[in-house]
Amino acid sequence: MKITDRFIMALRNLWRRKSRTILTILSVVIGSTSIILMLAFAEGITASQKQMIESLQGLTTIQIYNDSPDGLKVDAKLINDLKKIDHVNSVIPSKNVYLEMKVDDSDQYQLDGSFQVIPDDVFKLLKKEDLEWGSIPKTSDDSSILLGTNASAMTKTKHGADTWYEPDENFDYNAHKYIFSLGYKDDSQDDGVNFGNEDNPDDPNKGKPQVVEIPAKISGKLAQGSILTGYNSYMNEATYNKLKKEDEKLAYPTMNQSYDKEGNPIKETSGKIVYDSVSVVIDSTKNVKDAEMEIKKLGYSTNSMAKASEEVENQTRTIMLILGGIGSIAFIVSAIGIINTMIMSIYERQKEIGVMKVIGASVSDVQTMFLIESGFIGFFGGILGLIISLVAAYFLNKVLSGSESMFSAGGGPAVIIPFWLGLVGVLFSALVGVLAGYLPARRATKLSAIDALRAE
Repeated sequence: MKITDRFIMALRNLWRRKSRTILTILSVVIGSTSIILMLAFAEGITASQKQMIESLQGLTTIQIYNDSPDGLKVDAKLINDLKKIDHVNSVIPSKNVYLEMKVDDSDQYQLDGSFQVIPDDVFKLLKKEDLEWGSIPKTSDDSSILLGTNASAMTKTKHGADTWYEPDENFDYNAHKYIFSLGYKDDSQDDGVNFGNEDNPDDPNKGKPQVVEIPAKISGKLAQGSILTGYNSYMNEATYNKLKKEDEKLAYPTMNQSYDKEGNPIKETSGKIVYDSVSVVIDSTKNVKDAEMEIKKLGYSTNSMAKASEEVENQTRTIMLILGGIGSIAFIVSAIGIINTMIMSIYERQKEIGVMKVIGASVSDVQTMFLIESGFIGFFGGILGLIISLVAAYFLNKVLSGSESMFSAGGGPAVIIPFWLGLVGVLFSALVGVLAGYLPARRATKLSAIDALRAE
């Protein structure tokens, strides 16, 4: 008997008993939908946790520290030593810049996040795909900021007598003008003892401005997955040097917050920027541990999300086992349903089996036909289960997208059905069908042709 004949006969037999076939397929649908959605929830939790970790600090980023009293000295030697380490893609020196960036044309908004200056060479490493929108600041641009991945605009809202600032996801960055605000204004009042703003003829800062505002612009915003991560926004060397000149004119400069071990400000007398921190970006998460060990051999301390990522992977495996186990219970029930359906089918088709054997059908032909029938039940149930799972995932993501649940902590979809999960779900359903049909198929092959023909 040709294999195509076996498939045609199997489909014909299933269609002849369509009521029972549909009910059995429904049991498989329940089982496949359960296990697909359970594993899809586990995928969503994993993706959400990884996205949250990456938003704080990239999974391939290592921060470098020095536990000595002198702190970390970021110089050419340190940068070159780090570049020589295997799997290091880039070295990123940085310096925190203390200023305020305001929306010039409205007091309804403020920009959230901190600011850092990084070398122009680092900006050259950025590509177009590293940006969510906008462009990378040019070396000659002396008034631009590149927003970090988690930087956001905050909207002023009134809650009774209190004023709160809440994230505004619909803020149009290109529709506003911005300013850098340097320094601070001493608005202390005369309390009868301390004469807050009284002019002091010996004050070296007398006559100097307390605050200066400089026009600014936002060139773009970094996307998730960029080598620059976190809540920091970034400026190039030209912007920093321009702001530094203006800051030095103030009565109380605020940009220079780097101090030596005695607490004295470290002045940048050479004209070069004195960076106070450094991080490295590794080519792959699997190489982060090895790179950290090499950095520690140089005498430095490190901090990365490698441990957190490893914990997430361990939790993912546990969650998948638990949720997959729950979903598999429904699959066991559906397998029992397939076995029951196939045994009933054998009892009803004893004469048919006997005729097949008499006209020359082999044991393999009979067994294969019943296995194909049970496999079709599992396959069709898996297909319908996948379709229902995709529809359910769509609506669940719609419902959970605005909630702060454990499933959507990172802001992404709560239920994720990757291609491999859909494929495995369908194939596993078909496999369960074939395995469930094995015992009934064996029973059919053992029927005597004479006894089968005598059966009523």
